[in-house]
Amino acid sequence: MKILNHPSHLAFRVSLSILIFCAIILISQSQSISSPPSTQNQIPTIAWQNTRMPDWNQITFSKMPAISESASFQAPSDTTQKLGYDPSRNWNAGQTPDSFTMLGDFQDSFELQKFSLNDISQIVNSNLNKVTLDSFGIMKKQNLSSLVQAIPDLKTITIAQVKPIYDLLAQDLSSYFNANQTIGNLLQQSPHLGKLNFTQLDLSAYNIDSIPELQITPLGTFDKWQGVYIDEIPGLNNVSFSQFPNPINSVGAEVGIIDIAFGTDEQLRNRTISGSEQEGFAVQCSKDCAHIELSGSDTVSGKAWVSGKYQLVKGGSGILGSVNGGKEPTGRNLFGSAFKVAVWDVSEVDGMMSQALFFRACMRNSFIDLGCTPYFIGPVPFMTYREKDPIFLGLNTVGAENSTSTPTGLKSNGFTFNQAPIVSSSSVSNLLQAVKGNCSKQHSSGANTDALSTALSGTESNYNSVGNYLCDSESNCGRPLGAMQLMSERPDVRRIIASKSGGTEFLGKLDKGEKVTGEEMTQYFSPSEQQTLIASDVNELLDKSEKQIDPTTGKAFTGERLVERAGQMYFAGTGIPVDTTVSDVSEESSVREYGNNVASQYSKSLQTMGCT
Repeated sequence: MKILNHPSHLAFRVSLSILIFCAIILISQSQSISSPPSTQNQIPTIAWQNTRMPDWNQITFSKMPAISESASFQAPSDTTQKLGYDPSRNWNAGQTPDSFTMLGDFQDSFELQKFSLNDISQIVNSNLNKVTLDSFGIMKKQNLSSLVQAIPDLKTITIAQVKPIYDLLAQDLSSYFNANQTIGNLLQQSPHLGKLNFTQLDLSAYNIDSIPELQITPLGTFDKWQGVYIDEIPGLNNVSFSQFPNPINSVGAEVGIIDIAFGTDEQLRNRTISGSEQEGFAVQCSKDCAHIELSGSDTVSGKAWVSGKYQLVKGGSGILGSVNGGKEPTGRNLFGSAFKVAVWDVSEVDGMMSQALFFRACMRNSFIDLGCTPYFIGPVPFMTYREKDPIFLGLNTVGAENSTSTPTGLKSNGFTFNQAPIVSSSSVSNLLQAVKGNCSKQHSSGANTDALSTALSGTESNYNSVGNYLCDSESNCGRPLGAMQLMSERPDVRRIIASKSGGTEFLGKLDKGEKVTGEEMTQYFSPSEQQTLIASDVNELLDKSEKQIDPTTGKAFTGERLVERAGQMYFAGTGIPVDTTVSDVSEESSVREYGNNVASQYSKSLQTMGCT
C-alpha cells in the first residue's frame, strides 16, 4: 500500500516524492553551473540596499576562506634589525588568514593592538585560566626588561610572587639571589638581567595568570607586538570583524548591477572603477581586459571593474612599496585599508564572476616606519556573482584616468567555473553548524527541541531550497521553503517575508511559481527565521505525539519512541497510523522507516551538542 495523497501533510509541508524530484533537478543544475575552486569557504551575507553584503558579525579570521596560492615574502636583514623582529613570512594554499597575517598589518585599520587578552576572552567567552604562556605569541618576544616596561606594576612585586620570572632568574643565575626583593629593585641593581629572554623557559608550564596584570595589558604595550601572528593571540582569530577596536565598515554606499561579464579578449577599457590607493580607482586597461560591465546610476553605468587576475597596478607605500615589483591586482578598497577586493575569475560562458581578497604587510614601530607592501598576499576567495546581480561598489571616486594597468599575461578564453557558486551562508552543512544546540531547550516530554529540529532538518532539504508550486485537497496552495519545507502560504512565513524590503515582490514570484534563486530565498527567509518557525512546529509535534498511545507499551509515547512518532507525524500528517509501513508515492521511505531515521539523527544531534 502507498500513500497517494495526504492533505494534512501537504498543509504542513509537501509530498516527499515531489521534493525528491526537485532535489534531483537542483543537483543536476548545480553541477552545470560554474564556480570558484572548491576550497572556497562560504561568506555569510546580509541583505543591504537590494544587494548582498558580508555579514561581518559572523566573519572571523579563522572562518575566512583559505588562501588559494602559495608564496612567500623575505624581508632584508637590515629591516629585521631595525624593527627588532623578522616580518618575513610564507604561506601555503589552504591556510586561513589568521596564520599568515600579523598584528602590525592592521595597526592602522582594525587597531587590534588596543585589545587585551581579557577583552578578547570576554568577547569569545573563553576561559583564560586554561591558557598557557606559550599560546601567547607576544610572550616569546619579551625579555625581562620589556615585560616590566609593559606592566610597570611588576616593579613593586617580589620575584618569588611571579613564578616565571623566578624560574627565569634561577635558571640563569648559578649563585644565590634574594627572591624576596622586588623585581624593580633587582633590575635597578643588575640591569643586565633585563636582557634575559622568556624563550629560555618552557612557557607551556605556566598559565596566563602566573604573571600579574598580563591579561589586562593592551597588546600594543608589549615590545615587538607587531610581529606576532593573529593566531598566536588566544581567541583573537575568533573575534568577529564587527567587534574589533576599530570595527570594519564599508567605505561609501554605491551599488551597481553586473550587466555583462567579459573575458580577456576585451581590449581598451578607458572608463573603469578599479585601480589602487596610489593610482586612484579609474585606471585604464589596454589589453586582456577581463572585466564586468556595470549598469545603474549615471556615475557607474557603462563602467568596467577590471579583473585583478589579469591586470596589475601600482601599490604599496614607503620602503616596502617596492615589494612584489611595486604591483598589486587592480581592484577596490570596499571595506577600508585592511585588505583589497579584486574581481578575480570572470566567465563569459557562465555569465559569472568571483571576487578575491588581497592582504598586505605593514611594518612600523615607535622608531621607524617602513610603510606597507602592495596588496599581494592572496588570493583569498570572497564572493561570487552572476550577471544582473546587484553588487556593492563602495565609494564612488574619480581620477587616475591617465594611468594604465599592466597585463599579467594570463588568459580567460573559454573559462568556466567547475561547481555551483558559493555566494552566501546557504549551504545546509554550514548552517547546521551555525545553529548551536542548547541542551536545556526541552519540551515538557523531556525531548530536546533543538536536537529534534536538527534531526528533522537533516532529513529534508537545504535552507535555500524552494520547491514547486503545489495545492492540497483543501485548495491550500504554496511552495515548500527551506530546510523543513515550510509552506509559503503559511501566514507566519508570509509575515516574515513581507516585512522586508522587496518581500512583497518576492512573495509574488513565489505565488506565480516563478524561478527563485537560493540567494533570494535566504535573503527573504533567513536560516535563523526558519529555525524560529521550525522550533514552534517541533513543539507542536511533540505536544500531539505525547498525547497518543504507543501500541507497543499501551502507554503514552516517551523517549526514543516519542521522537519516532513525531517524525512519523511530520512525514505523513498527524492522522497517520503508528508504525505503518505505507510509503509515499516515491517509495523511498515508509512511515516507520522515516521515524526510525529521525530518531537516529536525533541521537546523533544530542551527541554533537554534548548533551547526555
